[in-house]
Amino acid sequence: MAIGIFTFCLITIMGLIPVALKTSRASFDKNIETRMVQAVQANLIQKPYSTILINGSFIFDSEGSEITLPSSTEIRFRVFYANQNTTSLPASQSAPKLTTSLVTISNTITAAVHTNSLHLPDNGF
Repeated sequence: MAIGIFTFCLITIMGLIPVALKTSRASFDKNIETRMVQAVQANLIQKPYSTILINGSFIFDSEGSEITLPSSTEIRFRVFYANQNTTSLPASQSAPKLTTSLVTISNTITAAVHTNSLHLPDNGF
């Protein structure tokens, strides 16, 4: 009887392992995605405001670190940013010194695509 109960519990627990692995992987990917968006935002804020109005892209490795001179085996993520013509604010306010940038993250292995929005201020240079 005890062996039967133990086997039933073990089978139930074994069924949860794939779910836990999938959730862990999704959490890891979300963490990397957040790090890449922060890196893109930091890079764009450091540039003169007139140059961030141009669309561009970045490439990252599997750990979310930016790659400057890639080899084809290192590229895991491609991040494209496209600046919007207008920035929407509450109560129909205008924002001439604020740019909204749409950031698209593409995973080169799984073909998953995620988008984020950034608001980039004019830092006065």
